[in-house]
Amino acid sequence: MNQQILRTPDDAFAALVDYPFVANYLEVDGMRMHYLDEGKDNEKTVFLLHGQPSWSYLYRHMVPLLVDAGYRVIAPDLIGFGKSDKPASSNVHSYGNHVRWMTSFVRQLGITNAAAFMQDWGGMIGLRVLAQEPEWLDRLVVSNTALAEMKGLEKFMVPKVLKLMAAMAGKPSINKFANNINYGNWAGYFRHSAHLEVGQIIQTLTTKQLSTDEMQAYDAPFPTPDYYAAPRKMPEIVASELDQVNADWEKLKQWHKPVLTLFSDKDPFLAEQGYDKKFQANFSGAQGQSHITIENASHFLQEDQSQQLAAKVISWLEQTQY
Repeated sequence: MNQQILRTPDDAFAALVDYPFVANYLEVDGMRMHYLDEGKDNEKTVFLLHGQPSWSYLYRHMVPLLVDAGYRVIAPDLIGFGKSDKPASSNVHSYGNHVRWMTSFVRQLGITNAAAFMQDWGGMIGLRVLAQEPEWLDRLVVSNTALAEMKGLEKFMVPKVLKLMAAMAGKPSINKFANNINYGNWAGYFRHSAHLEVGQIIQTLTTKQLSTDEMQAYDAPFPTPDYYAAPRKMPEIVASELDQVNADWEKLKQWHKPVLTLFSDKDPFLAEQGYDKKFQANFSGAQGQSHITIENASHFLQEDQSQQLAAKVISWLEQTQY
């Protein structure tokens, strides 16, 4: 790739609280992709996929619980996030490229018949990877995420409406976003803010109080604005590549393994919007499963209810004889 690739200096991550994990790397498209790989001797594998603007730090409390329950746990950082390399051009951060990079990661690991927990862009990317690689997973948990299947008028209108919302929001401050959490303010904040307060954004979308150290850990991957390309771009590509997304949904509907939805009750974007019901309707493997709503949890429910989430995933994997 003939483009500038940035790498966050290691010392930015020197003093992370509650993150004692060894770094692992794979090369994807000439870039270094970071991932956690804990409990390597365990037979069954659980993938944990994060979204924007977080990274594998989001799963720090769930990883040990899953390892203690007997699972190998793999948590990658998306390209442009966390300890993974960061292309400096926002044009490189297309939806299709993120799917391609994660597909390459999955293929290189060569692990099949795994389980996965996908949240936010972790689902929007991971589900499309699953469409290409149906043998990758035997169990799927989707949480506070969506994969936009749009036809007809909706397919025509939704991208235009989102673009309009972002334009009308102008250049929102973090306070404006916090006081009115919607797509327009989200996209506007990430596009225009000279300095992204990622830790503060995570705090805005959690119900629990994060410590200063925790918020700094979310800021750590982005030491200067040069590193912002991925988080800046992601809100703008939510409703992109809809022909490919629709085609991938058709493939996913042929995937009949067990699926669990764990959406939260206080997610300002997705709560009570019916996205969990949409997953339940589209996946035959979701029928009759023990879906629950995670209470007192916002968008980043891994921060708010990590123990409950891990316990529910573990018990469900046992229930379904994974």
